[in-house]
Amino acid sequence: MKRLLVWVAFLGLAVVALAWVRQSSNLFINGNLASSGVIMHDGSEYVPVRDVASALKLAITNTSRGIELADVGGANQVSGITGKVGDVLWNGYIRLQIVKVIRTKSYTRQFTGDNQVITPDQGHDLFVAVCKISNGLKNGVTVMYPGGETALTDDQGHSYSPFLGMSADIGSRGTDLLPGASFSSALIFEIPSAAVVGDMVYQASMAGSNTNGVEKMKFRVSVKQ
Repeated sequence: MKRLLVWVAFLGLAVVALAWVRQSSNLFINGNLASSGVIMHDGSEYVPVRDVASALKLAITNTSRGIELADVGGANQVSGITGKVGDVLWNGYIRLQIVKVIRTKSYTRQFTGDNQVITPDQGHDLFVAVCKISNGLKNGVTVMYPGGETALTDDQGHSYSPFLGMSADIGSRGTDLLPGASFSSALIFEIPSAAVVGDMVYQASMAGSNTNGVEKMKFRVSVKQ
């Protein structure tokens, strides 16, 4: 009888394993195949962590809290989640899209509601990145003005910080977002007219449940023109 029970249990496991394999699928991130090992089971999807880490260019680390995905390179150049203008980038907390970039001598703010015209100092241009940010978590959060490492870089290794305070083009310093909700704003940089822009680094700043560590998951978007 014991042998029979063991054999039945073995058959049961085999059936379950077969069901998992037959329901496998693919995972795409930003239109690119990230994994062919997605498994559907009981209405949920499972994917190898290593595949997600590779697709997002992150390193896998075993910590006391469990498995953690983090930027590769430590204190070297900020890399983070990379993409280009128009891409919808995901860092595990928010989705960031640089909708368009503008290089100009005069910019009228469009998200503050005051239509203030901003002009640069002589010999400089304004570089404006229009951004769309969406809450990617399953709970409501507050998205604040970008973190301190948000900057625009040029081909000479210089970096430029966005306008702050009364010169910024953002509706609120703290925007409450329900799951899936989004808002738009524009980051304004003043750069020398001769500068050749390279990338924009965006450091998210959030408050609310499940937002710990968001500042480490930076974006690096190519804004070359």
